[in-house]
Amino acid sequence: MKTEFISSILPNAVVDSLFVVDEVTLRNSSNKKSYISCTVSDRTGRLPCKIWGDAGMNESDIEGYYNTLSQSQGGIFRIAGRAALYKGELGINVNDGIVYLGKPADSSKLSDSDFINSPVDIAACKKQILALIESIGDEDLRTLVSSAVTKADGFFEKPAAKGRHHGYFGGLCEHSLEVAKTALSIEESLSGVRLNRDLLIAGALLHDIGKCQSFEKKGLSYAALPEYSLLGHTATGMMYLSRYRTFTDEETFRELLHIVQSHHGEHGETLPQTQEAWTVHFADTISAKLHEVDEDLKSVKPGESVKGWRSDSFVYRSPLTQSDAADGTGNTGAKGTAPPAKGNKESGNDRDGKKSQRSITDSFR
Repeated sequence: MKTEFISSILPNAVVDSLFVVDEVTLRNSSNKKSYISCTVSDRTGRLPCKIWGDAGMNESDIEGYYNTLSQSQGGIFRIAGRAALYKGELGINVNDGIVYLGKPADSSKLSDSDFINSPVDIAACKKQILALIESIGDEDLRTLVSSAVTKADGFFEKPAAKGRHHGYFGGLCEHSLEVAKTALSIEESLSGVRLNRDLLIAGALLHDIGKCQSFEKKGLSYAALPEYSLLGHTATGMMYLSRYRTFTDEETFRELLHIVQSHHGEHGETLPQTQEAWTVHFADTISAKLHEVDEDLKSVKPGESVKGWRSDSFVYRSPLTQSDAADGTGNTGAKGTAPPAKGNKESGNDRDGKKSQRSITDSFR
């Protein structure tokens, strides 16, 4: 039975517990000695871990342990070491405790629920996403989005990234829902700017669909496939959506692909050119960046500032802001409900003149 959790680990504390190990890589230190870098996790969070080994070990010893860990990614191992802060980030260093990493722990008497890292209520998140899809007034586009989401491999279970934001079970569906809700909130807030609400929802939910082809299940975790870095999720998303080309008219499909292709904004290959593409780009940035900042702040004391590696910027924990960092669980998953359509108008009285038959509020009844 697991009794020690990541949420209870403090700097300089001795750590000796079972964790899921993934993201295993073999690296060289500044003095050219090999060490193993990985991530350890349980249901309360994730931490970086560096495995140095004891003083008497040679390169082949370290490589042997690396081979065991890399071949068993997503497995449960006994991690014995000490917690430490490095550049404001809490992590675990393993020296003599490397001897426990020769094989995975016996998990026959362990509960998977103690080790699966996810703050997401996947069932609630899925319900909200399907309701959003049902609120799309353009029947052809609604069918396209429904088919693309429900037939994608692991849309509701896979992470949205390796570690920077939403890097946990259900992270992709949580992020996609956040982007859609944020985009709709932007649309609700702007006076005089006419947006195609149906395209907004479709683009928001499908902007990261390529990540379904970027990860595979490994034990109690997900590992990145070569496509994650070789092609990138935008390219795999465009390829995946091409199978739905005949589901809608040419112009609608072209604009949907443009939203997917341009959602990284100035950091991507193509800049957004439509109002909907810009809106999804900004909504995506809001969801991703605020989660990155939130994760960077979890090991920061109120009133202190550090350089966050996820957000790649200095972050300051305000004493005025309440935080759930103490329990190490981050967000609690899908929250609230999707915003209603503007005023009393039908939810699709958009620039193309198409009228939706359902409002968001109706879809949640």
